[in-house]
Amino acid sequence: MNLPDLVRLEDMPGADSAEKWPAYLDYIYRIFREEVAEGGLTFQGLPIKCRYHTPYEGKHASFWHLMSEGKIEEARTPDFDRCARIPWIAPVIDHADDPSVVRWWKHDRATSRGTKTRVVLWLYQHDYAVILEPRADCCFLITTYCVRPGQKLKFEKEWKAWTG
Repeated sequence: MNLPDLVRLEDMPGADSAEKWPAYLDYIYRIFREEVAEGGLTFQGLPIKCRYHTPYEGKHASFWHLMSEGKIEEARTPDFDRCARIPWIAPVIDHADDPSVVRWWKHDRATSRGTKTRVVLWLYQHDYAVILEPRADCCFLITTYCVRPGQKLKFEKEWKAWTG
């Protein structure tokens, strides 16, 4: 699988980060909207849905969550590694059934709303994860992030336990 190029803030027009940010945000949101939220993605026959409730600056709540970091939702800050990889979300989901590219498994996770079953799609050669929450009629896109070294060992263990 050929991944799209990373989209970096420094590649946007403008003299400095403050000038570049609005164009960058609009650019990565357009990619998210077209390729993910409205892209017709599916996982194991279930459509991928993105939460739009309580949009922030007119953008999907899912978008804000997956491109930022922090424990308190209202205080999350942009994570430029996550932002740069917005174009990778659709290809990871599209290639979820190719174990040479993506390792996936279901795992119960403790959340602020109780225990939820989550699906981890791990683009293991690039240390990137897409997290879905399966429901009866769809899968919600929960988040994405770059997998840190300590998480790699945890992911490897979880994946091996899932695949037997």
